[in-house]
Amino acid sequence: MSQAKVDKYKEEKKNRSKTIKMNRVKKAIGICIACLVAGAAIGVPVGKFAYAKHLDEIKKNATVKTTDLDSWFDKYFVGNYSDFFQGFSVDEASNTDASNTDASNTDATETDTAE
Repeated sequence: MSQAKVDKYKEEKKNRSKTIKMNRVKKAIGICIACLVAGAAIGVPVGKFAYAKHLDEIKKNATVKTTDLDSWFDKYFVGNYSDFFQGFSVDEASNTDASNTDASNTDATETDTAE
């Protein structure tokens, strides 16, 4: 053997434990990355399918709370029909005596002006 080959062999022998450890670490990292890629390749489509199925179940069994419906209706009503009922308030509707007397007073004035 030439002197260069002998020096190279001695250097490899001296660093053999470090080289073996580095190869083991590289192999472990490669296996971890391969597992992650395989898991993602399998898990993402399966997860999407399961989530879509779960979402369909939720939509089938969906319930609406009355507070949600009331708030939606109030917003819809105010946005679309509030101009038609300018003078109307909730207090007037709950007080039936006042609304009856107001109605009779307006009827009386309307009949007086009609004659």
